[in-house]
Amino acid sequence: MRGLPRPPAQRAWARLPKMDIEITSQVENPERVEWRREQVVTAAVERFAVNGYHGTTIKEIAETANVSPGLIYSYVKDKEELLLLVFMAIFKKYREEIPKQLEGLHDPLQRFAAALRAYCQSVASNVGATVVGYQESKALSPERRKIVKALELETNELIAAPVRECMKAGYFRSVNVDLFTFRVVLFAHSWALKNWYFRDLFTLDGYIEEGLDLFLHAMLTPTGWQHWRSLIGGDEAAPPQRQPAKRRARSAKKK
Repeated sequence: MRGLPRPPAQRAWARLPKMDIEITSQVENPERVEWRREQVVTAAVERFAVNGYHGTTIKEIAETANVSPGLIYSYVKDKEELLLLVFMAIFKKYREEIPKQLEGLHDPLQRFAAALRAYCQSVASNVGATVVGYQESKALSPERRKIVKALELETNELIAAPVRECMKAGYFRSVNVDLFTFRVVLFAHSWALKNWYFRDLFTLDGYIEEGLDLFLHAMLTPTGWQHWRSLIGGDEAAPPQRQPAKRRARSAKKK
């Protein structure tokens, strides 16, 4: 779109200080470390989800990963460090997947919609880890909780930056960006936290589009509505009527 400035790719993240996060490893091959840690983190999420962090042992995680406990200690110092790796894997997913969906998009509204969809899709591909993250964050030491908080704020910028761009362009009304961003993030996380309910009620796409519709109705200015309608090819004269989300067909079999 003409007249819309290109958002600098790293502008949002520049607002936060860089953190050096060091995880102990006795293995020097970076590719092998990454592959093995991914294997162990997957097993840890599975065990933490069943027994909780405190009810799970390294031995049980090793059995689930089909490795020896000693091998796990070659890649992490202790169980808490492994829990931190679970959080780091969650945020890594956001940092990798969301920017991919923003590539080539320079329109603020398109970027906001793409960021929201990508965030929800990232959560949906990592439901177990998201739930474990909410349940077990208190098990981390204060210093490691600071790391998790910093990573959360960093990845929140992937949503906050398009929101600011929409406000600057006059498409969104002026609101507290941090508050609105956390509402978007909580909406995405709710797919995981209440997956037992939503997965039978909505398709993932239906859930995402219903949420996007709610946020747009809350935020768009008259100028924003006109621009959004031009993007989706609708009538520019008035805001569209809300459409129900795509729902899954419920089974007729009931007990």
